[in-house]
Formats: sequence, structure tokens, C-alpha cells
Amino acid sequence: MSRLPVIFIPGFTGSFNLPVLLDWRGPTLNGWNFPPFVDYGKTFLQTFTQAGYRRNRDLFVAFYDWRKPVEESARRYLVGWIDRAKKAANASKVIIIGHSMGGLVARSYIQSPEYPARNDVAHLITLGTPHRGSAEAYTAWAGAEPHADETLRTVFAVYLWYLRHIHPIQTELDKVKTIHTQVPGVRDLLPVEDYLLSGNPPQFKPLSSMVSRNVWGEMANQVTAITTLTQRVPVTTITGVGFNTLNTILVGPPPDDHPLRYADGVPLQRHYDAQGDGTVLQRMATVPQANNLPAITVSHGALPDSPQALSLIFRELGIAPDVLGAAPTAAPSPTPRLIIMTASPVEVEVEVPAGQPLAPAGVLGAGEKRAARRRRVRARNYGHTGKALNLVVIDNPTAGDYRLMLHGTDYGHVAIGAMLTGTGEPPVLGGVGSTAAAEPMITTIESEVAPTTALFYTCTILSTSDTPQLQFDARSTMAAAVDRLGMAMSERGGVLGAAPIGDDRLRSVLSGEPAAVEAIMALPPIERHRAIDQLIELCKDMVGDDRERALGMITALAQVRNEISR
Repeated sequence: MSRLPVIFIPGFTGSFNLPVLLDWRGPTLNGWNFPPFVDYGKTFLQTFTQAGYRRNRDLFVAFYDWRKPVEESARRYLVGWIDRAKKAANASKVIIIGHSMGGLVARSYIQSPEYPARNDVAHLITLGTPHRGSAEAYTAWAGAEPHADETLRTVFAVYLWYLRHIHPIQTELDKVKTIHTQVPGVRDLLPVEDYLLSGNPPQFKPLSSMVSRNVWGEMANQVTAITTLTQRVPVTTITGVGFNTLNTILVGPPPDDHPLRYADGVPLQRHYDAQGDGTVLQRMATVPQANNLPAITVSHGALPDSPQALSLIFRELGIAPDVLGAAPTAAPSPTPRLIIMTASPVEVEVEVPAGQPLAPAGVLGAGEKRAARRRRVRARNYGHTGKALNLVVIDNPTAGDYRLMLHGTDYGHVAIGAMLTGTGEPPVLGGVGSTAAAEPMITTIESEVAPTTALFYTCTILSTSDTPQLQFDARSTMAAAVDRLGMAMSERGGVLGAAPIGDDRLRSVLSGEPAAVEAIMALPPIERHRAIDQLIELCKDMVGDDRERALGMITALAQVRNEISR
């Protein structure tokens, strides 16, 4: 039976392509995927596959640059995905399922002046789409302080971490300006009705008087624009309800130290109610004149992968339960993950400690059992030659010390970050609240690297509720450097014949005696500093003709010396 191809448009932060997101590469349909450190979208695709759909035949994911305004994403990405789907399925129309911001991208396309000539969307289904905005966007846009659900906060935190270490001057000097210039798409998520309160007694600030406004949303939600949307394409909305969702924000005067930061007022109190999915209020996720289905008790980030939402989607598509097959009966629990990332010219390997997986916060016992053995995980580089953006993602991490081995591939600055994800508490059921979700904590450590440099670090985690700790492993770095120096000197005639070494301790170190490095590291700071300086001079004298090799050792030894001098 022939059927129309389905295109799923992910929500804000649901598409991952670091070179594009960091502006190293222009708009492209290639190289995208779901973020590799969250479970987002996996159950959605599996369920459609079980129902007989085939990826890139009649099932597509329209990844896009969520940083950009929705109009730009529709023009530069969605149109191309629709053309690709129609060609692959030999169809004249497609069905679009848009989650969150993805629904706005679809609307921008359907409501555009160019759409009537194409007329190629048979049905639009939106999941938790902020058709009339979300108050959560205010702190992200006006204060560079994103909140919302854990998936969104995690991906946004990783993106901002990379951005901070790739473009440090712009990012660190002015975070709000960075959001406004690098992520203008956030503005398209702002509410299109009054939501800020000020004064005593508090009164609504008129939207017309505000600096931060969602002009696209205001235009797209005019009565005539909504009529255009629903006349061109049947629209179905699926919404979540029953979770603490930001409703209004009480603000004070804007700060006087920044022209853009919270220009409409600094948040003082956040007011919630239960009529939403934890990110978008239910009334803001519906469309007048559309087929607005009864709300389900599913949180915002879980909507695409929830059994309840998937059942509603398949009902709308006319697929019977027996055809659906092995559909999930329960939403999957978040998977705890350790993320280690570098924005540096290095290759990375991580040695994972033996042991059983940690139990997520609030869960008794550990995760799935696995063999108690150490293993090594090699980082995946999401950058390109000369621009390494490494990620190591370890599912269900074990408590203990993770050994990080960095091998330099070029000269440059090293930034290493570590964070735990999938460990937060579930969205809060209820109607009243006053707290916002905390920003994900990323532990960062920095140094310098040169080609052939070997640097070692330790990442320690004790539980899923603790922030990972990063520490430079001076002993391992020192041992690797002097081992290479001893080999280099041996190649030039042997340690004893190659150069006069008056210090017996250095002789022992360079001869490869196991306890010699420990003896050097146990010296008083001044003597230890002096001994390392002597080793650096030997590098210059004995390996100086091989400049790259010498600099690799010198960089590692200098890092050890600087660390012990602090």
C-alpha cells in the first residue's frame, strides 16, 4: 500500500551538526543527526520503522540550524527535505510532524507566499509547539540563561561550551549579545501575549511596549494568517499537560550595566501552573480552527517518544494498532551519561573504570549489569582537519576515576569539559512553583598542546548527583614525557654517551627505572621545579634538531612544572 512520506522536524536543539552550528560550514542537509548524548527521537524512529516505514525512503528527519529564525530554517532546510522526500517516495505531498520549534518551521513554510505554488503538505501534526510562544524563552533571550526541559538545556549547554572555547573573546565579553547574534531563533519562541508582571501591585507589561518581542509570531498568529494556515493544510495539535509550566514572570527594573540584558526587567519571581508540559502552556500550544486533540500527561521533551503521543499520531495517519506492531508501552527512562568533550587539536581516549553503572538520582539500585572490566573509548571528532571537536559519550557511567589520554595533533589551546546528563529529576507535576531548573554544570580544565604531546587527566565521578571533577595527572604526563626523552637520547648514542648528566636522579629517570619518576615528583617543590627544568634543557639539546618531537616533550614537561608550581 502506497503512503505519503513522513517528515519529522525536531525541536529547538534537536539537530546536531557542530561545524554548521559553529559557522565553520554553510547551510547543508548533510552531516546532521540527533545529538549523540540524549535519547531524543530514538523511540519515534523505532516505532515508525516497526510500522513498516523506511528511513530516507518514506521516513525523513528534517534536521535544521535551530539557531536561525524559523523563516530561514524553513527556506534553507525544510524545503530541501521536502523535495528529497517527495523524490525518494515518488510522491507529490508529504506529512509533517513537528515537535516544539519544528512545528513553527513547518508553519513558516506553509504560511509563506511561496507555498501555494508548491502545495505539497497533506497534513501538519505539531507536538508541544509553542504556537503562541513560551515564557521560558525570555530568560534565554534576554539574559542568556536558558532553562526549560533537561534535553534542551543539555544540548544548549554543550553548544555554548564549544562556542565559548572556539570564539572566546566574543562569547565571554558579552553573553547576551552572543545569543542575539548567534542564536536569533530563540526570539521566535517568545510569547505573543502579555506575560511579564511589574510594579506593586503587579500588573502586566503590555507586549507592545516591550523590547524583546516575537515579531514573527505576532504576524503568524493574526486571524487572517491562521485562516491561511488551516485552509492550506489540515493541522492537528498534540499537547502535554499536568506539569509545572512557567506562566508569568515578575520582573524588576532593567540592570543599568548592560543595554540588552533583561531590557524588559530582571526576573524576580517565576509563576507556574499545571496547564502545560513543563515548557509550553497548553493554551499556547494549540491553534484556533485546528484539530486540537485533548491534552495528554506527557512532558515537553518526551512528547516525540511517548507512547501516548505516538498512538495519537498513528491514529491521525490512519494506521491501525495491529499494523503499528510492537509499539512501546511506556516511555523510556533517561539514560545517565558522562560526556567528555574537547575543543582542541588533540585525539582523545578515555579509560573507563571497572564496576557497575550508577543509579540515577531517586532510583534504588544500579543500572543494567555489565562486565566489571576496564575498557577504552575513543572520542569521535565532530570537527575537521585542524579543527578537532571531540566527544566521548559513556552510557550508564560507573563511579570512579576515568583516565583521559590526549595526544596532540597541532599547536594550540586545550579545553576539556565533563558533564553528567540524564540524571535530573523528572518534570514536576502540580500547579504552583517558584524555582527554575538549574543550568547543567560543565567542569572545565585548560592547558596548551603541541604536536606529539601526550597529556593525561583524571575525571572523577562519585554519583549521578555530583558534578564530575577534572584534574591534571602530572605523574602520568611526566612519565610519558621522560620515557620519550630517554628513547630519543638512546637513539643518539645512549643516555650516558649522549650528554653529561650530573644528577643521578635524572640518570635513573632517563634510564627507565620505574620508581625514578615517583622520586622526582616527591622532591620539595623548588628541587622538583629545578629537575624538570633540567629535563626541558635536555630536550632542547638532545632533540632540538627534531623540533616537533622536542616541542611535544617540552610542552608536556612545562605543563607538569607549571602545575606543581601553583
